[in-house]
Amino acid sequence: MERLTNTAYWTNLSSYFGHGGKLLFYHGVSDPWFSAHDTVNYYERMAADSGGMELVREKSSRAFLVPGMGHCSSGATLDRFDLLSAVVNWVEDGKAPDAVVATGPAFPGRTRPLCAYPQHAQYKGQGDPESAASFECK
Repeated sequence: MERLTNTAYWTNLSSYFGHGGKLLFYHGVSDPWFSAHDTVNYYERMAADSGGMELVREKSSRAFLVPGMGHCSSGATLDRFDLLSAVVNWVEDGKAPDAVVATGPAFPGRTRPLCAYPQHAQYKGQGDPESAASFECK
């Protein structure tokens, strides 16, 4: 009976994805209540059970880890980003979100890309270190 109510077991989303469903995850790496490792673990299991990571990332789902962010927002972080527009663009225009730009009141004037897991933002070695344009997802 636990498998019917515990969504941690609901990892095969092939039917949902097969009908064009898109799913974006985000998790604050500094969440004091739930570990970002749990979300990564679920995402990897879900991908494996739904056709493999490559297929799922290409057609159906992306996960974004937010450095320094607590539970859903807050912390010494850039916790303002627009995943709604990202998923709308994916559904309506077929453009999967490789990165989303984040801002936040903790660091006024700073922007950073949140990269789709398993990638992370890396400084290019030149350009304004406060600008997302100076970073790439690797």
